[in-house]
Amino acid sequence: MAATNAITLAALFTLAATAASACFIACRPTDEHARAVVDNLLARKFRAPFTVVSYETTRTADFDMIVGEVRGYEIFYKATVLFPDGANLDCAPASAQRPADCTDDDYFSLIRPTRPIPDQRQFVEPGGARKFDEDLRFAELKGGWKGPDGVLYKP
Repeated sequence: MAATNAITLAALFTLAATAASACFIACRPTDEHARAVVDNLLARKFRAPFTVVSYETTRTADFDMIVGEVRGYEIFYKATVLFPDGANLDCAPASAQRPADCTDDDYFSLIRPTRPIPDQRQFVEPGGARKFDEDLRFAELKGGWKGPDGVLYKP
């Protein structure tokens, strides 16, 4: 009887250690995941060299997504991004041959379409810095969390 209890106790300790190291319970996306999402979205949206000068997570929150009853996690952040060479220079307000997909909107967002028409390109002057104050929503999937950039991140 004592041997059975000892084996059961050893099995419980092993299971607890495995669960802790495998991160089965209470795993969340990290600041590093959020920074990777920001980098991916900046590269996609502006297609120009950039440097994230400052990044700060301001708040996090769990939430349930109504569609498909998926668990979600939000990371709110503030970032300042420098564009040493500028971005979308052909969209400069003074440009004589300005393409139709340019916008004068000064609302910069990585996750929401710019107003009034989504997917319009925004001008950033060389050496210009832009501030982003947004939230990133991650959806829990088997094996990780899908970020707003479409990448699956594993905690």
